[in-house]
Amino acid sequence: MGQLHHKHLVKLIGYCIEDDQRLLVYEFMARGSLENHLFRRALPLPWSNRMKIPLGVAKGLAFLHGGPKPVIYRDFKTSNVLLDVEYNAKLSDFGLAKAGPHGDKTHVSTRVVGTYGYAAPEYVMTGIRDKLLTSVATCSRNSVACLSVACWFFTLFF
Repeated sequence: MGQLHHKHLVKLIGYCIEDDQRLLVYEFMARGSLENHLFRRALPLPWSNRMKIPLGVAKGLAFLHGGPKPVIYRDFKTSNVLLDVEYNAKLSDFGLAKAGPHGDKTHVSTRVVGTYGYAAPEYVMTGIRDKLLTSVATCSRNSVACLSVACWFFTLFF
């Protein structure tokens, strides 16, 4: 993941491996997570920021899924969307990310992973993760977050 560079992905500054301990150092995100703004902030953000955040998220996801070597994010949720001082959204926590399908392959996983409240219902019910379902699942997860930002509360569909 350290090879991926985009203005809507949190930048990896460095890492350290010592014995069985691993440490990743990322850029500082002054405004914290989107989840904190949705659940712990008394007043909602202005509309300009509420529209800017989902747009940044969509650009980050488009970068991951649209490259020559697609990356499937697999754990999209508001706690993994971090905000810089100007409320630019950046995706973080790539622990469940996986290289996307390439060539004539369509499946990247048969195991359901991620956070159920954000997952596409058809993905949770079937557990199949092919290229089409990956796109649908990503849109569903992003839609839940966008609706949460617009309404300024967390929305769950099941």
